[in-house]
Amino acid sequence: MIDKIKCENRIGNDIHKELIAMWNEIQNGWEIPLHISEEEYNKVRNSKKDYPDYYVGLIGFNATFGSKYFGGYARGFKADKVTPRDIPNEALRNLSEQIPNIQNIKFLCSDYRNNEYANLRGAVIYCDPPYQGTTKYATDLFDYDVFWDWCRKMSKENWLFVSEYNAPSDFECIWCKNVTTSLKVHEHESRVEKLFTYKK
Repeated sequence: MIDKIKCENRIGNDIHKELIAMWNEIQNGWEIPLHISEEEYNKVRNSKKDYPDYYVGLIGFNATFGSKYFGGYARGFKADKVTPRDIPNEALRNLSEQIPNIQNIKFLCSDYRNNEYANLRGAVIYCDPPYQGTTKYATDLFDYDVFWDWCRKMSKENWLFVSEYNAPSDFECIWCKNVTTSLKVHEHESRVEKLFTYKK
């Protein structure tokens, strides 16, 4: 999302250290591989401490089913349902295409309540929290009440938007789209992706 924003100062923040390490390493010139085998995926998944955080992040988010962190090795077939797809390669090619557009982004690994953001004024803030009622990739529980209160506060002097399926009644949906989410390899569920903003 952030690589589409045209702005002088951009900050990308996530609590997942391996994900941020991956972006920082790519930003610093790391040439990512073009394919990740299932054997390599399993090696990294089973021995994460033996690999650099940035490599764990790359494998965990780009060679996995449904882009879920180590959610099972990604495999599938093309439209003819016969020809195999190299889904990790597709993900890595998409990642490579983003590289020119992320060069001046400041990537941080911290809690969204970091004091660095407390004094933001006139900023566009896009939030993509763990969707309520879905599986999380972080280990700690996410306090949604605290999050929505933070959104109310930050909305006072910024433009704040939240991707979620649902929101408190004092937030309004300004965009929505039906999407199909992958729960398991052969199971899919239709949901309505929504973008919310605070009713000031």
